[in-house]
This record gives sequence, structure tokens and C-alpha cells, in this order.
Amino acid sequence: MKKHSFQPGAMSIIQMGEELIGHPSTAINELVKNGYDADATNCKVYINYSNESKKSFALIYDDGSGMDSSILFGDWLKPSVSSKRNTNKISPIYKRQVLGSKGIGRLASMALGHNISVITRMSPNTPYYWLTINRELFKEDILLSKIEFPGDEINDYRKLFLESELLKERHTSPNEELIGFLDNNDLYEFNKGTLIIVEDLDDSVLKILREDFNKNELDSIIDEPLKETSFYKSLSTLITPLKLSSEIEKELINKGIIDKGKKIKNVLNFNLEFGTNLLPEQIENNTDWQKIDAIPIQSIYDYRVYGKVNKDGNVLGYFSNKRLLDQEYEEKLEINITEIIDFKKRKTKNKTLDLFEKEYRQETGEYYFDIRVYDIGEKENLEKLSNQTKFKTGTAFKNAFKSVQGLRISKNGFGVKPYGEEVEDWIGLSKERVQNPTGNVNTNQILGYVYFNSPENDTLEEKTNREGFLENTAFIQVKNTLSVIFKNLGRKRGNFRTIHGIGRVPKSKHDRPRTKDFLDKIKSNDNVSFIRKYSEKFMKEIDTSLDNLEDSLSFSERLASLGSGLELVYHEMAQPISGLRTTKSSLDFKKTKIDPEALKSFVFDINTLDHATNILVDLRKSLQPAIGRTRKKKFKPYDTFLRVCNLYKSDIEEFNININVDDRITDYEISDLEYAFWITFLNIINNAVYWLKKSPNEKKISFFMENENFVIINSGPFINESIIEHIFNYGVTTRQEKNATGLGLAFTQSILSRNNWEIYAENRETGPAFIIKKEEDE
Repeated sequence: MKKHSFQPGAMSIIQMGEELIGHPSTAINELVKNGYDADATNCKVYINYSNESKKSFALIYDDGSGMDSSILFGDWLKPSVSSKRNTNKISPIYKRQVLGSKGIGRLASMALGHNISVITRMSPNTPYYWLTINRELFKEDILLSKIEFPGDEINDYRKLFLESELLKERHTSPNEELIGFLDNNDLYEFNKGTLIIVEDLDDSVLKILREDFNKNELDSIIDEPLKETSFYKSLSTLITPLKLSSEIEKELINKGIIDKGKKIKNVLNFNLEFGTNLLPEQIENNTDWQKIDAIPIQSIYDYRVYGKVNKDGNVLGYFSNKRLLDQEYEEKLEINITEIIDFKKRKTKNKTLDLFEKEYRQETGEYYFDIRVYDIGEKENLEKLSNQTKFKTGTAFKNAFKSVQGLRISKNGFGVKPYGEEVEDWIGLSKERVQNPTGNVNTNQILGYVYFNSPENDTLEEKTNREGFLENTAFIQVKNTLSVIFKNLGRKRGNFRTIHGIGRVPKSKHDRPRTKDFLDKIKSNDNVSFIRKYSEKFMKEIDTSLDNLEDSLSFSERLASLGSGLELVYHEMAQPISGLRTTKSSLDFKKTKIDPEALKSFVFDINTLDHATNILVDLRKSLQPAIGRTRKKKFKPYDTFLRVCNLYKSDIEEFNININVDDRITDYEISDLEYAFWITFLNIINNAVYWLKKSPNEKKISFFMENENFVIINSGPFINESIIEHIFNYGVTTRQEKNATGLGLAFTQSILSRNNWEIYAENRETGPAFIIKKEEDE
């Protein structure tokens, strides 16, 4: 049997390097990350634009460990071979988790230009090692092994760009601009590190440079136009997580979310600088190096969620609210894996576990998140944000925010493209926002990062072209988890905005603009500016009231339709139930005439029929209070309560929910509208069952009297203190389904109020309690 092997063509190098890189900035990012892996503390990126394309060049220098001859002329020339691929590979000096592992990042420079020179040394007073690769050589239709290019050691590498013989070997010509740049920036004799020079930049790079720096329409509010360029923004996005990952690590340790950090070590001593001759203030032969800064808006926010997703898929973190300066607060955010699985099932309409099979196994491993949300749409808040971030105007803040908005991903301290940049909405927030604007946020309102680290998160595999992760099980689990985090964030934000009347959101129907107060106010004030602003505020309140009225009418129409259908079903059930009972009596009479052998089966069928009939009878009795609901009569709240509980009988039995009723209430009667209490019990029990089904603790609902007041308490999770006073307002809800409207308890309060009853909620030691009391006579 013969053995065979591949003989790669020369073009494979072009395909692995140039053609796999989407944007030139991605190529530069890869070379910067190589410097980071080499324990560099400083890295410089310079791009020189020239009208003569042959004179244009790019330069990337890092002061890392450099390479000796065995590496540069050995492993470096072996594409897809990488010592970094070893599990948990760390750098020798600063113990950094290395970033490159596919072994083709070194070829990224081929996406930038025609001639690539690598010059490196490991210590002062030693020779430099160099090689030059001409991209055009690899476009020949020959085997890769037939391509040769020059490289050697040299004491003075300036000769590579000055001496005619070396220039000829390197297939290039003298470039005075490059020579002048090296001479004026002390790069002709660096002590250690690696210098990559790309000569004769590609046309695609030159085009992007022209578009970036010829934007005469850049507004005067942009003080630093360099930061608006795609190259700078790409580097800024790359470097931002280095600082933030250390900050979030410390914060989570202080909060007790994690015991010890992931130790993204010595990231703060890695500086990145950028320069170009296209800056308008650039002095000839004197480079104005610009330090790449982290995205600046991160320290300011309106709302924030941050924390970790542990190895089991549970979310542990905090929700922070700074929207109103006098209403700031922070609370725990905890999401169980079962909620994420339920979301996935609803999303796919598939009851199988699918990606969460194998006993809910989470394949991603533990990771962090830090997401900030901004209410960009309100003018007064925009001014607040601009003042806090030292921008001149709200418009300046908005423009700056627009350039950095989105949810990004960090792996081992560096940004991962294209998330949050070319692909902003990779979670699918826009679709959810359209379906429920109040309870969801959009990608143009957020700025955040998800932090992954090796080796815990290495099941997330980067694509070969460095443009994102493969859509494997681990990454889909991440997207589902983040979707649920955003659901919780959107709900908390929506409740807060509703409670405080931010934006045109429904408020309680009891809060309505008073025309008399408005007229009195404007009559007592002669300030035209004040009157105008006060009038605008009043008109906004009228718009909100009309919105409330529209919501109330819509909800009332639904209730009316439901009530009509319910009454019809109630009456129509009487005849078939009566017929079933008559049938049972007839069968009981006839069973004596049946053969003894068949009698046993016959009796079983009769008992099954009897059981089903009794269920229908009980159901009809449970619905009876909802019929003829306009008449007051004597009734026992105890009976009404049990009738409502009977509607949830299957859930109560399945989840072992105990119903406890105080014996002293069993014979207590009142004369009132039973329908109001039936609706009240229905909404309270509905919410209690919903939360108890999710609770791992003992499940119990209790009904008793306390000082002439009715009390219903359950053992589920406490109601958030920030909204407990507002849960009877329209639109306030803590439930997560798309059809959760926050109208049930609002309607409960409304119907009780019309019948001179009050209802309020409080958290007691054993759980949330709802208290129903008679209004006191004035």
C-alpha cells in the first residue's frame, strides 16, 4: 500500500492570509495580539498614506521578547503550526493567557500590502533577524515548496532599505518617506521586539484611509476626528476589555460573586499607540503618537446588569439603576437555568431540551458580563449624561455613543470581532423590542461586554478568519442566556419607567391631569418660558392619560368578551352535565342485568364517567361567581377562595402546593359583589401559582383574616421592594412571558375600589402578602 501526502500550492498562503481577513483593521489587530502574546508592554501602529501607492506603508512594532533564528526561520514559517495551541498556554514573563492559537495570524499582514518585512531581535547588542515576503510570488500556479524569499541576520537593518542589492532581493525600491520615519522615531535601533513593515499598501487599505480621513462633514462637536476612523475605533474596541476585565473582576470579588479572579495578569501595562501622516496637525517627520484609549462612556450609565454565568448555567449578579439621581439603587439579579431552558422552549416551540440535554449540561463554562443601558431618547436625560461625561452637548454625547454602542465580546482580555461592530444585533434585540417596546431594550441603547477566558470557555471556537465564533452548542447557549438576561433587564427598566412616569408610559388610572390645577398654575405665573414648559408637561400628561384610557378600554373589551363567553359556557354546561348524571343513574339500574364477568369493567366505566362528571360540576361551581356579577348578595369568601383554587387544581397537585385556610373564616359571610372577590382571588392565586412553580422551597398558599382584613400569603419569592408599592399600576409586572401585561392586578384594584375595598401588598417573613380591607368611611 502506497502512502500519499498533500502538496499545497503557493496560492494557499494568500488564501490563508489575505482572503480570510475581512477588514484591514482585523489584520492589524492580529499583529497587535501577537505582540501581546510576546509579553510586550508597548505596541505602535503607524500608517503612511501617499499619493504614490508604492510609497505608502504600514508599520507595527512591539517591544516584546522577539524571535531568534530558530523561531523566525523555523516555526514562524510553518502556517497552522502553533505552540500556543497547548491547553492553557501562558506567556513566559507576564503569564498572560495567549490569544493566538490557529497559527495563521502571522499571515494577516498579507491583507495589508504587497511586501512584508519582519525584523526581530531578543536582546540588545545582538544581530537582527529578518525576512521579506513578496505577496505576488504566491500568486504563481506552482507548489508552495518552490517559493523562496530572502532572510538572514544583519547588524544594521537600515541597509535593507538603502542598499540597492538588498532592495533588489526584496523586490522593492527606495522609500524616502519610510526611511525618514524610521530615522525620526528611534526605530532604526530597537533593543528587543519585533518590527513588521508592510510596503506598497493594498488598494483596499488606501481606499479606507481616504474615506476615513477625508470626512470634511465631521461635525465641529467632534474634537478628535482620529477617534472616528475605523482603524482607531477597531484598536480601541480591541484594547478596551483589557482594562474593563480587571475592573469587573475586582467588582465581582468585592460583591462576593466570585471567590478569586481569573487573573488576566499585567494587562494594564500594555500600551497601544497609533499614528498616521493624515492627521491635519501632523508635523513633517515628527509623528504625533496617539495613545489608544478605552471606550470612555463605560463609567456612566442609566441602568446596568453585571455578574457571572456559572458553570451550571445559573446567572448571579446585580441590577443597578442610576436613571434618576435621587432614586439610585442596586439589587441582586439571580436567574435559574430552568428559566433559560423555558425561554429556549418558548422560542423554538419545542418541548425537548435539545441544546440543554444531558441533564441541563452547560457547555460554555463560567463567564462574566457587564451591560450598561442608556435612555438616549429623552432630551433631559441626554443632557444629564453629557454633563457626567464632560461632553459639550447632548448631541455630542449621542454621536460619541453611537460610534461605540452595542454588545461586544472579549476573549482573554481582547475584543472579538464582529460583535458590537459590523454585527451589532447578534442577540436579536430589535425583534423583541418591536414586539414589546416598553419591556425590552434595543442594541442602540446598550454598551456592554461579555468576558470569556481560557481554558474555561475554550468550547467557544473562533472562526479561522477571526470574524466571530462558530455557531456551536456552547455559543447558542450563550445567546439564549444573554437573551434572558436582557428580558430581566428590560422588565426591571420598564417597571421603573412606568412607576416614575418616564416617557409616555401608562400610569395608574387614578393619576390624571387636573385641568383646574393647570389653569391656576398658569394664571399665577407671568413667566412665558415657565408657562410654555409647564404647558408642554401638561400636554404630555394628557397624552399619557389618553394612552391609559385606550389601554383600559382595550382590556375592558377583552374582559367583556371573556365574560360573555364565560357566561355562555356556564349556562350551556348545565344541560350536558344533567344528561351525564341521568345516564349514570340509568347505567346503575342496568348493571344488575349484566353478565358477572363483564360487570367489573362496566362498573369501572361508570366510576370514570362519574369522576369526569363531578369535575365538570366542580368547574361549573367555580365559575358561578363570575356570572350575574352586577348583583350584591351574601356569600362566604372562603367558598369563593376555594372555587378559584379549584381552577388551578392540576398545577396545585402537580407541584405539591399546600392550600391552608384558617378555620375561623370558613363560616364568615359578607354582603357584597362576589365577582369583585372572585376576580381578586383569581389574580392573586394566578400570580402565586406562577412563582411557586419556579420556587425550590416548600410551596404554600394561606388564606386568613387579620383585624377584619382578608390576607392571602404565599411562600414564593419576595416582591421587589422597588416596585411593591406600584404593582397595582398599569403596565408594572415582574412576569416574563410576552403576554404579561401588568393589567391583572391593576384591574383587581380598580374593581375593588369601585366597591369600597382597598388592596395593598407587603413582604412578610414567610413571603409576599396581599391584604384586602374595607375602606374607612370619611
